[in-house]
Amino acid sequence: MIINSLKLKNIRSYIDEEIKLREGSTLLSGDIGTGKTSLLLAIEFALFGIIRGQISGTSLLRHGAKEGSVELSFSLEKNNVTIKRVLRRGAKAISQEAGYIIINNLKIEGTPIELKAKILELIGYPDELLTKSKSYIYRYTVYTPQEEMKHILFEGKDERLDVLRKIFGMDKYKRIKENTIQYIRELKTLKTALETRIEDLDPKQTELKEYDERVNLLNKDIHEVAVELKKITHKLSDKKEKLTTYEQEMKEFAEIKRNISLRKLELNNKKQGLESNQRELRESEDKITNLKKQLKDFDTTAFDAIQKKIRENEDRQEILETNIAKINERETEFKTKKSTSEDIKKEILELDKCPVCRQQVTEDHKHSVKLKEDNNISRLNHGIQELLVLKEKRDKEITELKARIEVLNRTEREMEISKVKFDNLKEFITRSETLKSNLKITGEEILFLQKEIKRFEEQTHKYSLTEKHYDKEKEHVEEIRALYNEAIAKQASFSATKNEINDKKQRLETEINIKLVSKNKLVKVNETQNWLMKFFLNVTSLMEKQIMMKINQEFNEHFMDWFNILIEDENLNVRLDEEFAPIIEQNGYETYLDNLSGGEKTSVALAYRLALNRVINDFISTIRTKNLIILDEPTDGFSTEQLDKLRDVLEELRIKQVIIVSHEPKLESYVDNILRITKNEHMSRVIA
Repeated sequence: MIINSLKLKNIRSYIDEEIKLREGSTLLSGDIGTGKTSLLLAIEFALFGIIRGQISGTSLLRHGAKEGSVELSFSLEKNNVTIKRVLRRGAKAISQEAGYIIINNLKIEGTPIELKAKILELIGYPDELLTKSKSYIYRYTVYTPQEEMKHILFEGKDERLDVLRKIFGMDKYKRIKENTIQYIRELKTLKTALETRIEDLDPKQTELKEYDERVNLLNKDIHEVAVELKKITHKLSDKKEKLTTYEQEMKEFAEIKRNISLRKLELNNKKQGLESNQRELRESEDKITNLKKQLKDFDTTAFDAIQKKIRENEDRQEILETNIAKINERETEFKTKKSTSEDIKKEILELDKCPVCRQQVTEDHKHSVKLKEDNNISRLNHGIQELLVLKEKRDKEITELKARIEVLNRTEREMEISKVKFDNLKEFITRSETLKSNLKITGEEILFLQKEIKRFEEQTHKYSLTEKHYDKEKEHVEEIRALYNEAIAKQASFSATKNEINDKKQRLETEINIKLVSKNKLVKVNETQNWLMKFFLNVTSLMEKQIMMKINQEFNEHFMDWFNILIEDENLNVRLDEEFAPIIEQNGYETYLDNLSGGEKTSVALAYRLALNRVINDFISTIRTKNLIILDEPTDGFSTEQLDKLRDVLEELRIKQVIIVSHEPKLESYVDNILRITKNEHMSRVIA
């Protein structure tokens, strides 16, 4: 990975700045506080975004700015990559917005986490870093702040080993052992629970055998009852068959007796009906004789003629009344016209001027109008007189018609009485004929019923002993049925007891099966626990120890080599112990790191840093950032002679791109490129 350029907008002390970088060694030179470290943080932010505890939006976005961004361009093998991240100030906090990444001119927009995932894929870092807050690999291979490097040296062994395990991915072994120990604790708890569950397994199995024996005895009893029940059932079937025969005869006998009863009842009804019809016939014949005497002179045609005359006179009366109504209407019309003419005549005689044209009305005109209206009045009086004469004539005719109709109505009422009697006579004659026919039929039916009753009574003789035999067989059936019911009750009792025991047995078997499963599980738990404790933990520890020993060996070699390059003092030697702690030997005696001078401490830290870089790059083969290293103030406290040693370090590194942050002017003669950082009124600038 080679960084080509870095663009900053509103990042810390930078407002709008672009920095071009090349291969080889580059020195970021400037006084303390000019903004050198800001560039390194911007590079890390561009790659990984905000990192909790290391890089925050508040520390990056320039005070007072609403929005800021970092754009980083770099080469990675055959790929040219540009990534841009954006910060925006909100009402309550500074948030990281969506950005983009360009790979060989192909632009991909994404959220901060999506951009981080793509970067991790490109530079070959493990995917698990996507969800972690710190990128240890980047911090200890590419860019490690000098104070952070010294911190790892002075930390306790547990903290240092924890960091190194995370760097080399060895923390998984620690997690495996911790998880295994936790799992063993859980297995112990499970083992105790399983042992508690199977405490009463043997008594339960004994109880199950007892249930089996009881079920066998009940099966024997049920079999004996079934044999007995079969015999009783066969005997009961024979008796029922005989009883069924007698029942059939009893039904036939009952049917015959029912037929006799029905026919006697019907015969009695027929006789009563015959007597009733005979009485009614006699009464009808007496009434017929009386009515014939009363209607000897009655003629139905004369009655019809009277009714016809009444209808004709009523129709004529209706016509005359309609005519009178029209005469009255005509009379009213004439009187209205007469009144109108009289009013005109009166008005014209009193009129002097025409109310319309306002002209004078002459006497001749008045006389002419008066003469005309007199003629109309005379004609209307004549018409009214004629109408009065005609109305008088019609009233007279109506009076005569009403008198005639009254006479006819009286005659009709008198004849209606005879007509009713005549109709009654016809009904009585018809009824008499019907009664005579019914009497004949009823007599025949009575004879038939008497014969049927005699026939059924003759059939009853053969059923005289049936009822006696039926009662005897029924008594036998009841005795056998009592034995049958007793056997059924025994069978039901035995079956119910058996079912109850089987239910208990089934529940017990289920409980025992569960306990057997727990027992088998307990065996497996014991095997698993023994395997984990005796083999797995030991193998895991051995694997971790072997790998850490290999890393420690390589780390120690590189650490001593780098330190010997930086400090040529035969009396001062360094090495690593098994816990990666630097051991200092001075004049053949071990001493503490705190007893060294500032330059010697920095040399130890730098040697540790470079050794760690080399080991990580060798150990993790997928890393694609091996061609880049950033050294932050690597010469703090160095003497002039030690500063000269840095040139040897740069030559020995053999890394394509080295970025050094320092305010030491002497380093300018050791590097290929120099970028000077200045700061004026809280604004940093880069001068190539």
